Amino acid sequence: MVGAFVLLTLAVLGVMAYGLQLLQQGIDSGITTALQDKLAGAGWLQLNLFRLQLVLMLACYIWAGFWVYRAACNVRALGARGLDDSPGWAVGWYAVPVMNLVRPLRAMTQIWLGSEAPARWQKLGTPSLLRVWWVFWIAGNFSYWFVTQYLRPEHTFEGLHTQQVLLLCGQGLNLCAAALFLLVVARLTRMQLQQHEQQQAAPVMPATSLADAFVV
Repeated sequence: MVGAFVLLTLAVLGVMAYGLQLLQQGIDSGITTALQDKLAGAGWLQLNLFRLQLVLMLACYIWAGFWVYRAACNVRALGARGLDDSPGWAVGWYAVPVMNLVRPLRAMTQIWLGSEAPARWQKLGTPSLLRVWWVFWIAGNFSYWFVTQYLRPEHTFEGLHTQQVLLLCGQGLNLCAAALFLLVVARLTRMQLQQHEQQQAAPVMPATSLADAFVV
């Protein structure tokens, strides 16, 4: 589903780039009937792609929430202890204002580290992949917030061109965030599967006496 969102965003970027080219043509050469028709067609296509993108984005959020919850449960089943957030809060922090700027990253970091080394995850550092993903995630969300809050309808080629550039940048940030999250999902899932296979393959040493059953 995230892969489908990435492909759709690439299509949106292509249409937006075409719209920018038409707007620049209008700035350079002035308006013509043929240019108006092309802009109207590009605008209609871009609007409908935005609508489809919004639906797919909401579906991705739901799917990602289920995945984060299951990954948080899995890391506990693998033996990781002392995690700060429950599986429910690992998902719930995304919906809490202000706290959603930092707490989801902490929860995801602990899930990652616990999947990499369940017995000693506290001694590991935050992976750079998670840091980069989070930067793009926050930047992309702020770009959408800025566009919806501060941009007003424009009726000049210059104003429309500026809006299109800002929207294009926001789309680029969200494309990077989605692609990086897809990479996070793939790597973290692989780590959990490898840990599970290793634990299943490890021989169980029977205790020869009652004293041997305790570890000092």
